[in-house]
Amino acid sequence: MDADSLHSDDYETYNRRTTDYGNGRIEVAAYHSPRLRRMGSRGEPSGREAETTDKAQEERTRRQIYAIRRRIKSYALCNSFRWFVTLTFDPEKVNSSDYETAKNTLLKWCRKMRDRHGQFDYLMIPELHKSGAVHFHGLLGNVPADFVGAANPKTGEPLIRHGRQVYNLTEWEYGFSDCEEIESPEKAASYITKYVTAALLTDKEMYNKKRYFNSQGLAKPAVSFGMDDNTDLDSFTPNFGIIETGTDGRNVIEIGIYNLMEDPETGALSQTDTGYLITAKTERRISPPGTGDKGAVPCTA
Repeated sequence: MDADSLHSDDYETYNRRTTDYGNGRIEVAAYHSPRLRRMGSRGEPSGREAETTDKAQEERTRRQIYAIRRRIKSYALCNSFRWFVTLTFDPEKVNSSDYETAKNTLLKWCRKMRDRHGQFDYLMIPELHKSGAVHFHGLLGNVPADFVGAANPKTGEPLIRHGRQVYNLTEWEYGFSDCEEIESPEKAASYITKYVTAALLTDKEMYNKKRYFNSQGLAKPAVSFGMDDNTDLDSFTPNFGIIETGTDGRNVIEIGIYNLMEDPETGALSQTDTGYLITAKTERRISPPGTGDKGAVPCTA
């Protein structure tokens, strides 16, 4: 993009992005160097008009992977999901090698569960096998469905994984189910996003198809952008950071992402998650980690 196309009305400068998940969880992304975000639509070609060669599709979907993962993480953290589930298909009941058949079966079941139980919150992601078969991983809300303790097929004893009971969902009548109660929403959010893989995004059979499915009415986060000196973050540990060496030879945190909690009464921020991953800048990126800005101005991350 040339400089002549950068109109002030089209872009906003920011060095801080705040994501409020609506339940006390706050994510703050602080940038040492200001960024530009595009305001409004750029008029990109639609899926029908876009180039559909294998190479073009691969490049396009690889650029999308972060934005899709971030969207899924937002749904996972904004909503009160109770169950992490894996739903597979019995080949004698459903041809799971046909993606459309598997997808339509899943969505039909979700509608049936909603009709049966009323509210049925879900977030589902397909996983494709090398064999061509598909199954789904997902999060379910606090639905009063029939979860029963799973048993070890060899011993008949309760099936325990990492010290926790595994359950089966008997209302999943199309195959096999593996369910666990969620203890940490943050860990569940991180785990579910891992299933949005490059293979899922670049598979030519997935062109112009949804990479995840969610129930209507799920809460979404409020995202705001602004300019700040970011000194209020000095007392916190960046849970993720990218280190860059400046022209003076000193290292700075070019991007720092903080997982924080906000007091509902005072608005004061605190940090309970002090786990961190700090990495050195290795390459130029079209949009820096943590932005999720579609069509961001090319910049160094």
